[in-house]
Amino acid sequence: MSPNRAVISLGTNTIRLLVVRPGENGSVEQIEHLQAGTRLGEGLRDRGPLAPAAKARTLEAVRTFTAAAQRHGATLACIATSAMRRASDADDFAAELRAVTGAPLQILAGPTEARASFRGATYGVARDRSRVAVLDIGGGSTECAVGRDRELEDARSIEIGSVRLTEAFPQLAGNDPGAAAQSSALAARAFLRAELGSFAQIGRVDRLVAVAGTALTIAAVARRSHVERVSGTTLSLATIDETVGALLALPLDARRELPGMLPQRADVLAAGGLILSTALSLIGVREVVAESNDLLLGFLLAQIEAKGAVS
Repeated sequence: MSPNRAVISLGTNTIRLLVVRPGENGSVEQIEHLQAGTRLGEGLRDRGPLAPAAKARTLEAVRTFTAAAQRHGATLACIATSAMRRASDADDFAAELRAVTGAPLQILAGPTEARASFRGATYGVARDRSRVAVLDIGGGSTECAVGRDRELEDARSIEIGSVRLTEAFPQLAGNDPGAAAQSSALAARAFLRAELGSFAQIGRVDRLVAVAGTALTIAAVARRSHVERVSGTTLSLATIDETVGALLALPLDARRELPGMLPQRADVLAAGGLILSTALSLIGVREVVAESNDLLLGFLLAQIEAKGAVS
């Protein structure tokens, strides 16, 4: 049997760990999944340096996650997405990370990130000829990939995510709730329709799946549940918009107290919800399924496939 495998993923808002145990006949058991909101991309400008405090927070989480992977005897990989794609000091920080993890950092290009998210989200899904689109809203970028029967047809990546949108429209963060936030949301929607416009070109889809924290947290808040219990939840466009509207009416402290809210997402969730809502409208669907299988699983599946077939 193959050894356990793990991946640490450095996102713009959140750092995550997934540990899996490959089994027989291509099965994969997920045995540990951790996350921490380190906001690595805080205040990051294109080709600018990472903030020292953000790097320190991220390194501390990486130490914790590396120790967790070692407890499982897992072979560890380390990947990064939008923030590290844009940072001028990415190579220097990658060297610091390797000193902790022992693994080289792989900075994924946007289309590569989209493909891995598609692979993770469609793992184990029946081959029924349905055309499925997978939306991955991160802190720094948003990806959309589409295909049939787990075979990818198209993958797109746009460098706008919940953190970057909030920094561009700061009234979305909960510091000026009510009318000012609603006005800012209208401006943000217009901006997003232009930025994400290519999503309208992917063609008709039978099902849209949204992975990562934005969709899961929107579902958790809407259902007054927890992100670990809402995978598979179907969200209508109306529910997404109602949830975003409720967030815009609340100050940040009140958002953090909402059932289902992850505190590290309270300031950026309204922006993430606007991205989700705009993407649905552009793709031409009225509902989306929130899914926990995502980029991390897709990345590990690709590694495991090098050793044998995974279904």
